[in-house]
Order: sequence, then C-alpha cells, then structure tokens
Amino acid sequence: MTFLFYLFAAAGTIVFQTSITEYFHAWTSARPDAMLLVTLYIGMRRGSEGGLITGFILGLLQDILSGGLLGANSLSKGLSGYLTGGLVRNIARRNWFFLVALVFFATAFNVLLWAALSLLFQPDLGISAGYWLASLKTIALNAVLAPFIIHLLGRIESRLVPSSLGVPYPDRP
Repeated sequence: MTFLFYLFAAAGTIVFQTSITEYFHAWTSARPDAMLLVTLYIGMRRGSEGGLITGFILGLLQDILSGGLLGANSLSKGLSGYLTGGLVRNIARRNWFFLVALVFFATAFNVLLWAALSLLFQPDLGISAGYWLASLKTIALNAVLAPFIIHLLGRIESRLVPSSLGVPYPDRP
C-alpha cells in the first residue's frame, strides 16, 4: 500500500508539473519544481535510499519529458533526495521553518548541480542570465510552497496508508 501511495504521488507530480505549474508561470514567470518537492518529501519519510531512488526516477522522467540533457535532472534530484534523507534523521522535520530552509537549500543545490552538469557536458551552449533569474524565482517559489505541499502529502499518506504498517524506516529504533 505504501508503494502504491508513492507511485500515485509520483504520477500526480508529473501531472502537476506538466499542467498546473503553467498557472504559476503566468503569475510569476517561474515554475515550482514539484518533482523535487516530492523527492524531498519521500527522502524525509523514507530516508536516503528512498530519496535517492525517487529523485533518480522522477528526474529521469523529467529529462525525458523536457527533452534536455538526459541524466542531469536524475542525478541532481537523486543527490538532493539522498542528502535530504540523511539530514532529517537528526532534525525535527515538522517545524515549518526547517522545511522552508531545507527546500530552499536543496533547490539551490539542485539548480547549481544542474548548471554545472550542463556546462560540463554542453559547454558550447552556456547558461544565460535568464536561467539564473528563473532559478532564483523557482528557489523562492519552492521554499514558499514546501510547507503546504509536504503537509498535504503527509496528511494524504496518513489517511491512505494503514497505521498498522508502523513507523517509516528511518524513525525505527
């Protein structure tokens, strides 16, 4: 049942990323990275391995759907999920300020790593100033939306996944 929830969360993320983020783009000229937000959520709930696998799969799907540099998003999102899963083990994750700061720095890490990979594998294209401006807006938008989306996913998971499954893997003694 837990696997099905994460599968539906990933499918919902793809739908959200391809359709609803257009409204954000119309208002702010930037799109939130919903796939990164779900990757960070699963990394917080299931640990480093869950964040790594989710980030890799969602990043690969994002690479395929966007037609960009294949593997750049999968690597950056996979590493972001892995690092997030490792960080939250010792930190209170229900604090909204922590969620905002975590998503802010994870999105910044994702943007910088993607830019470095793009420059490494496509040096002739370069990175424009518009990319950096849109990335700053995406970082801010992800940080603002993070507490709401993570809380919403947590509520949905707590209602769909039976409590008999117990505490998720990273929190077990």
